[in-house]
Amino acid sequence: MKKSLHILADLYDCRGEQKYFIEKSAVRDRILRTVKKAGFQIVASRFHKFGDGGITGVIIVSESHITIHTWPEKTFVNVDVFFCNYTSDNSKKARAVFNYFKRLYKPKRTNRKEVWRD
Repeated sequence: MKKSLHILADLYDCRGEQKYFIEKSAVRDRILRTVKKAGFQIVASRFHKFGDGGITGVIIVSESHITIHTWPEKTFVNVDVFFCNYTSDNSKKARAVFNYFKRLYKPKRTNRKEVWRD
């Protein structure tokens, strides 16, 4: 059974609140809360604000990682959700976290790829 789902997605023409594109603390707090609520153990996280631009965030969890990159000037967000686990299937949790990003950013269009890793 394949148990490691890696979701890679681009969210276009996002209509979510502007603060989730440009405010580091808003992005960090919401995402960390979501990861904890999904039941993952956060090992480390790092978020960076680019001048007047967007945010890049990396969250390392015991099961792998999440990354986010925002481009407020393009209303574009890129996310990478990967929760590997060899003892249980985390695919539902990975999809739930990804769907959280969609609700937060409200894209008009999404380009999403699911890659199964062994």
